[in-house]
Amino acid sequence: MTEGLLLLIFTLFLAGKDATSFLLKDKNTADALDFKRIKRWHRDGVALAALFTGVLAYYSHQYWQVPITSLLIRLAVFDIAFNKWAGLSVTYLGSTALFDKIFIKIFGKHGAFKKSIFFVIATIIWVILNKNL
Repeated sequence: MTEGLLLLIFTLFLAGKDATSFLLKDKNTADALDFKRIKRWHRDGVALAALFTGVLAYYSHQYWQVPITSLLIRLAVFDIAFNKWAGLSVTYLGSTALFDKIFIKIFGKHGAFKKSIFFVIATIIWVILNKNL
């Protein structure tokens, strides 16, 4: 249970940082250095998520289950949190990343809530089946 809560908090932190970089990119004052920072943040955000999940998995008794839980939590909450903090419609699914395009085909362009509900249910089922997270 503790691992799941830590993963949720860290995922929300990353969504907030990603929204901040999105808002920076959206400003008319953004320059080449800002765009380099934004690109670096996206790369580093993925690396931080992998590192945090890896460390948590290493110290967990359920080391192989933590990465799956991390992915499910990210799929459940990231888009809605990002959209809220970035000032976008909370129903919006992104359109640039490969996974955004896949999820748009499944849930629709404004299917963030459907996606979130689906993955919240999947996460709950996963946690119940693996009782110790």
